[in-house]
Amino acid sequence: LKNATIHMTKGRFHAFLRFNRFMPREEDFYGLLEQAATFVIQGADQFQKLLEDYTDVEIKLQALENLEHACDRVVHSTVDRLNKAFITPFDREDIHKLATTIDDVLDVTESAAQRMQMCRIKQPTEDMQKLSRIIYDQSLCIHRALSALRDIGNYNMILDQCIDIHRLEKEADIVMKRAIGQLFDEEKDPLEILRKKEVYENLEIVSDRAEDVATLIQGIAVKMS
Repeated sequence: LKNATIHMTKGRFHAFLRFNRFMPREEDFYGLLEQAATFVIQGADQFQKLLEDYTDVEIKLQALENLEHACDRVVHSTVDRLNKAFITPFDREDIHKLATTIDDVLDVTESAAQRMQMCRIKQPTEDMQKLSRIIYDQSLCIHRALSALRDIGNYNMILDQCIDIHRLEKEADIVMKRAIGQLFDEEKDPLEILRKKEVYENLEIVSDRAEDVATLIQGIAVKMS
């Protein structure tokens, strides 16, 4: 009787394994989103280094472009898996929107760096460097918020990171407006005014995109709580 029981238990176990092979598996979308956010951090770090040491610009721009392409690949993989996935940790539309908006942050960072070269900026200003540090801090907050999103019990932590991103965006807006005002007060060359003004505005757009990510994360956390 004991042997028969063991035999039956083994049979059920093997049947479970065979059945489990055909069960839909949940993709690690959290991991993919965090991976994309890691590239955003690396891009923001590379951009900050560029502005703090404005040498070998071509090499640093290429490194930033490579990071942007790597992030694109992660986002494309996320969307591809999303189209095939049977189970998702939260709404498909939210995963898609969050992935593409995270990618937007690095896209506009790389675009702002390229615009500096196109505008023939000879040396970044102190306010440009301040904006790059704000962008880097926002990228860290994005990654922390995404990591905390795995457990909705971390709602307060998620909210704190999103609040920090919003606060940093307001700080970037203040820096940008003050810098442009000072530019009109002190700069005599109209062409130089236009060049630097465009760079300031592009840097503030990066901060805006980071805030868009925070708004999405906060909305997802509210739905899941």
